[in-house]
Amino acid sequence: MSGALTPGSTSLPAVPRTLSLGLVLVVLIVAFESMAVSTVLPRVAGELRGLALYGWASSAFLLSSLFGAVLGGVLADRRGLAFGAVLALLLFAAGLLVGAAAPTMLVFVLARLLQGLGAGGLATLPWAVISTRYPPAARARMLAAISSAWLLPALIGPLIASVMADQWSWRVVFWGLVPLLALSAPLCVLPLRVRVRQPSGGKEARGGRRLLWSALGLAVSAGALVEGLRRADALGLGLGAAGLLGVALSTRTLFPAGMWRFGAGLPSALMVRGLAAFAVMGTTSFLPLALNELRGLTLTGAGLVLSLGGVTWTLGSWIQARIEDAYGEASRPLRIRAGLAGVAAGLALSALSVLGLLPLWVLYPGWVLACLGMGIGYTSTSLFAMSSTPPEGAGQLSGQLANIESLMVALAAGIGGALIARVRPLDGAFTLAFGVTLLGAVLALAMVGRLRRPPQA
Repeated sequence: MSGALTPGSTSLPAVPRTLSLGLVLVVLIVAFESMAVSTVLPRVAGELRGLALYGWASSAFLLSSLFGAVLGGVLADRRGLAFGAVLALLLFAAGLLVGAAAPTMLVFVLARLLQGLGAGGLATLPWAVISTRYPPAARARMLAAISSAWLLPALIGPLIASVMADQWSWRVVFWGLVPLLALSAPLCVLPLRVRVRQPSGGKEARGGRRLLWSALGLAVSAGALVEGLRRADALGLGLGAAGLLGVALSTRTLFPAGMWRFGAGLPSALMVRGLAAFAVMGTTSFLPLALNELRGLTLTGAGLVLSLGGVTWTLGSWIQARIEDAYGEASRPLRIRAGLAGVAAGLALSALSVLGLLPLWVLYPGWVLACLGMGIGYTSTSLFAMSSTPPEGAGQLSGQLANIESLMVALAAGIGGALIARVRPLDGAFTLAFGVTLLGAVLALAMVGRLRRPPQA
């Protein structure tokens, strides 16, 4: 990020404690909303009679967050951190208000699009603020605090949201976050009102515009592909073909060459990571609905399953960190392979349980195994990607890691939603949806061998 101090400054000003508190609170709110929606979505779709748009409720958020993240970074560079933060907060708050009052599923999907634009901008904010406003000695502590802000919602967010929806209404989940956002926003924004160095306009400005157009093209193309899958007519076929071509073209700017071919090194690391997200996070997008429709679980019961997954994902990340400390980089390929094998096996057990081919209790160890495998394999793949990139490319890599996750999960949610909209009976739709996400896990496992360093020139 080029957002910095007034030219001529030689030292960073003292960081107000309110800034640290505001950043953590904003991240906490965004994380809670992200974790909560998948749990209450079956209730939303049922009340608004919008099962046909079920997949879009997740895909709209993820695809707009992809563009919002790139937009937030460009605005921070050109207009300053405070401007980007205010715009992202307003978009996110507007999305919460529209979502809470949505009279139809289409309006709810539009609200999710607004939320995603804001959430994408807010996701990039901590990294920009920490790198420009915090001294080096304080950055590690602040990064740890930001990571912890995601941990708590992952552990308890789905359960709290499901209880709120069961006891009151799913709308309370959105209404309740608005006053919290209003209280925390000034703590975050006011300390950021410092002058920043503006880009000179030449190559830097052109690069920012190119990145924005590519991100917008990817979001629109992936959206066209999702809608094409959902429709069973000639327009759907045309949208799907155009969307597929647009995704292929726009990713050429945003991702390294050879990614779709699983090129050695970073391209394969991004694809393996994206496929793992496709498998587990994609399953999460329709798992609560499947549990409710096929096994009769309440939202609270489904929320408990997702919270259990959050706990074991965190445990897996901790386990891989201890192994990394003990055995170093040499252990990463085996960790990735073992973790992704756990993802595939756990998803298979979970699917068989939800579909009624195995007892319901099998779901719990199955989902624990899948999420534990994600904590180990997914995080280890991220470490491999980081080690494949020189330090000066760290900022670009962070965007690539976030964007491949958003893209692949949006596609998984869109495919699952299309199947739910088009296939009857519903157990057939869920069987195909589980099959698609399980295929993603198996493909990720099969491609681990491509995670090798490219030959040095």
